[in-house]
Amino acid sequence: MKNIFFDICSIPLFLMIIWICISRKMTKGNVNRLFLAMTVVSLLCAVADLSIEFFVTPLPLSQGKVLAATLLSYFYLVVRNSSIAVLFLFMLSLTHTTELIAKRWTKAAFCMPYLITLLTLIQNIVTDNVFTVTAAAGYARGPMMMVLYAMAAIYGIAGFGYCIICRSYLSGGKWVSLVSMFVLVYLSVAIQYFRPDLLVEMFCTAVGNMMIMLTVMRPEERMDSDVGMLSWSSYQTDLRNILRSGERVQILVIRMLNCREIRTYLGDHKYNQYLAEIAREIRSLNWRHHHRIELYFERPGTIYLIVDAAETGAEDFGARLLEETGERIRQYAEMGVRFEPRVCLIHCPEDLNSASDIISLGHKFQKIDKRKQITFRASEIVHSRTFAIEARMEEILERAIKEARIEMYYQPIYDVHSGCFHSAEALARIDDPEFGIISPSIFIPAAETLGLIVPIGNAVLEQVFRFVSEHDLRALGLSYIELNLSVAQCMQSSLPETLRTLQEKYGVDPGQINLEITETTFENISEVMLENVNELISMGYSFALDDYGIGYSSIQRVNHLPLKLIKIDKSMLDEISSTNGRMILEHTVRMMQSINKQLVVEGAETADEVDVLERMDCDYIQGFYFSKPLPETLFLQFIEAHNGRSTA
Repeated sequence: MKNIFFDICSIPLFLMIIWICISRKMTKGNVNRLFLAMTVVSLLCAVADLSIEFFVTPLPLSQGKVLAATLLSYFYLVVRNSSIAVLFLFMLSLTHTTELIAKRWTKAAFCMPYLITLLTLIQNIVTDNVFTVTAAAGYARGPMMMVLYAMAAIYGIAGFGYCIICRSYLSGGKWVSLVSMFVLVYLSVAIQYFRPDLLVEMFCTAVGNMMIMLTVMRPEERMDSDVGMLSWSSYQTDLRNILRSGERVQILVIRMLNCREIRTYLGDHKYNQYLAEIAREIRSLNWRHHHRIELYFERPGTIYLIVDAAETGAEDFGARLLEETGERIRQYAEMGVRFEPRVCLIHCPEDLNSASDIISLGHKFQKIDKRKQITFRASEIVHSRTFAIEARMEEILERAIKEARIEMYYQPIYDVHSGCFHSAEALARIDDPEFGIISPSIFIPAAETLGLIVPIGNAVLEQVFRFVSEHDLRALGLSYIELNLSVAQCMQSSLPETLRTLQEKYGVDPGQINLEITETTFENISEVMLENVNELISMGYSFALDDYGIGYSSIQRVNHLPLKLIKIDKSMLDEISSTNGRMILEHTVRMMQSINKQLVVEGAETADEVDVLERMDCDYIQGFYFSKPLPETLFLQFIEAHNGRSTA
């Protein structure tokens, strides 16, 4: 009598793994499907192995039991050897190295052991030299059973060797789990070969599958189950493996520009349903047009499709996707939800061969290429100066800090009442030895992301304090210089001490410095930030609210903030040509004046705009109509010429 308890215990383990896969929606993507197939096949093996034992005992057997045991034995041996082949395919897919068996001869080599297994079993129908089931003796192995073990061993040796060779494709824990899977399975095969009464093979396989589930697949890491797509973490891992293996793929990046607004409007649950509907449409389109894709999602609203390079028409696929998805989610359009995607096609590695560059392009392509279009091609973007700067921004920023390559430009601010230039805003530029002058609109967001905004902000403070100390602002007709503080600077408890040190070092009157903080900064003001603002005001510094009009600050909130100056964002001035836009701006000017706030309108570019603003009686105007931001020397020349004051 054989010990069947190991087989019995393996079945609930396999069922549990299958339930986790389905409940966590791990049924999409090649890796998930192969793992699920491997588990299902192993479950069938365990059921067949257990069933055989029920049919072959007790002896002697009836004719029906002989037939049933024979058929189950064939089924078990066919399926068991296929599960080992599927394990090898799973590893290739996990590491994105399936091109190793893409050629005809490699496919033939991969299939050969399994074909030999099938031929050996077919000839057993006549020869009974692999196994036999008789009424008197029950189940018995024949000498050709060793062929089946040898064919399984080929897959095992190849798989184990592959694990060693491709060590760099997997993290330590995942690699150990895969190696352990091979060791565990083949150790159990050896035990069961020499001890046929111990049916440990399927139990060890179930334990190995569970190890892979917990440490390699990791449902919480691999899947975004809320939307039924592979996760952002999976995309990064798979992308790096693709590049490491040299596999050629096409990547379609679909960015939803208004994803945050949609999420706010629909709420989290319906937003996830909305994204899941888009994912279903992508898969449906893929099924109809026979494309092979992997689908990933990055929150809050970016979808990535990795398409095999051999597939043609990936760009057309993107266009069809936008058209047909719009039709499928019409129900959401009727609720007022607009689908506003931007799509970029990247040929990898032809366009880009660095994971960081591909990820960066996926995040910024619609900002780098500012044409008014929906679809983009990476080949048209990657050779631009802007992309080269974006791709090497960390290096540029670190060089700028280390080599003091941050330069200050100054944009004059016009006083409507005096007709002179009253002040100026200090704006940072990076003068890079390779890329030349880089504007803050490019490097400031990157500095915030990379955690370098504080040292850059400190360099700006140093330069502005030096400028004020070297030039008599009153002699120039200037009251103060404005400079921007980042959120990160405002959050530094050491900010007041930093400014105190600079004013003592350069002998600067705090009244000659006006600190700008954006509206969104004040909307999320923290206790530390408020303490810093109040302490700096007590030291003599004044504050301006920058970019008013792009956030949600109310007039009541502005009235209670410790602000000297309000700067109206250019976006409000851009609407001045419309009746409503003009009325909104005029009403804003009147409200600010009613609460005794001085007002600067930014972005004036034409004489008509300046004329309208002067008739509105706003305090100050800033914009290209008067001057673009100028380097220090040219700025001083400009002020001397227009204010009639000497810079000497």
